[in-house]
Amino acid sequence: MTTDTEIVSKVLVHECNDEALALLKEVCTEHHLVGLKVCTGDNTVGLRDASNEINDVMQSNVDLGAVFLAEEKDYNGVSGIDLCTKIHRTRPELPIFLRRTDGSEQDDLPNSVKESIAGCYITAEREKLGELVKSYVCSMYYPAELASGIIDLSTNAFESIIPEIEVRCDLPYLVKDQIIFGELFSLIPLESDWCRGYMMLQTTENEVLDLIRSGAAHISNEHPDSRDSNAILNELTNLIWGSIRSRYFTNEVNTDGLRTQVPIIVNHQRKHISFGSTEPQLCFKFTIHDTKMRFPDINIYQRLIFNLNWSPEKFEESEKAVDEFVDNGELEFF
Repeated sequence: MTTDTEIVSKVLVHECNDEALALLKEVCTEHHLVGLKVCTGDNTVGLRDASNEINDVMQSNVDLGAVFLAEEKDYNGVSGIDLCTKIHRTRPELPIFLRRTDGSEQDDLPNSVKESIAGCYITAEREKLGELVKSYVCSMYYPAELASGIIDLSTNAFESIIPEIEVRCDLPYLVKDQIIFGELFSLIPLESDWCRGYMMLQTTENEVLDLIRSGAAHISNEHPDSRDSNAILNELTNLIWGSIRSRYFTNEVNTDGLRTQVPIIVNHQRKHISFGSTEPQLCFKFTIHDTKMRFPDINIYQRLIFNLNWSPEKFEESEKAVDEFVDNGELEFF
């Protein structure tokens, strides 16, 4: 395990090609990534089923920043094409990079695979692989465990207020822009001993009004107005905030003395909001789909803005799971 104080990301590697492994080792070293290689078999320990081993890791609390897969099959005949959709369903917050055998284009891949991966590369494209890592991993200094937890808590809140729906979430991403999506947004403070900032939910009012007219939510009104749409968003915000506070904010904040604040500026005409910081914001795009077709899809954008304090090294993550996998011979550092 790394003992450096710098925040790093752990990445899972399923790769049997020596040349590709050498490339990944170089990239991991260059970008301060901790590589965890799935042990799918060698002369010492024998063959293992990569699907089972990766599934165990995905179901655990191992904090990962990305997954590297190969198109060619491993010792058990399992390829990255087979694995990527399964991994994406289990850990949708993780970017997946697929090493292709011939060319790094995606046109010939099935749509399900295209939707699951963040990008493709070949061993000769070291620069492209480096750019993919920079875009999806190195800028993501938010722990993957936090991102995954936010998705779960938010999904539970949506399903609580709007029963019998399907909640979809795109890959979490970082933005520096200040654009407001839709006409309706909420803000609520997030404060603990390791972060201070805000959570913001953004959506289009007409989509919420359609939801209310459908009778699918607990608020039902054939002629809803802004008070009704505000009430829906207010309850969603409170539910998610309460869940985040209960799970992650276990330590009280020291409020002694004066605390730094910055003004939040909203420009309605330009649809901009500024939190006085240029730090990237952790963002999620949720799509609420009604399985009974009572109302059209609703898009909700969620942002976490830690503009007042962000100390991810204090965020508690479990290293025990990694150690157990290594001790059991299912993972190895490389």
